[in-house]
Amino acid sequence: MSTEAQILPNHERPQFQGIVRRFHPDDVSALKPILETWIKNRHTGELIPEEVADDLDQMEKSYTGENDITYLVAEENGEVLGVMGFRPPEEKMKQYGTTENPAELINAYVSNDHRHGKGVGTALIRALEEQARLKGHTEIILNSGPRYQFSGWGFYIKQYGKPVGKAIGMYGKGGDAPIWRHLL
Repeated sequence: MSTEAQILPNHERPQFQGIVRRFHPDDVSALKPILETWIKNRHTGELIPEEVADDLDQMEKSYTGENDITYLVAEENGEVLGVMGFRPPEEKMKQYGTTENPAELINAYVSNDHRHGKGVGTALIRALEEQARLKGHTEIILNSGPRYQFSGWGFYIKQYGKPVGKAIGMYGKGGDAPIWRHLL
């Protein structure tokens, strides 16, 4: 018997059977290592602890109403698997909206063990779209920086198709970010 892990085709992988719910401050300890997996310097690959701390702080402030962000968490069998948020677009993103009340998708992170066709990201994005619609938003706009080229861009293409534009220098020199848009 081989010691290598068996890789199952997408149709044989276990699909997400959990729930998507609003963020709660109790989620921070489970979300921190997930964020630490993805929030890294695009040039060096080193963790950016200040950005992790800032994102977690924004999540906690969303819970207490100190900001206008809504965060949703995917959970299965008591285990937090990912998080995704939305808000009214920041000024630099407003230009990419085509309707009167867009929402900007932000901070999309899924545990590395629960990615690639397992349905966690799709469950989060569908719940986010529904919550945005309930808040009166008319479209989702998002950008994804170059550090997510090999982890997030394929997911967004699968969900929303080819990017509709590119934000040149969104993340500094050479930090161009594709833009996606989805009408609700």
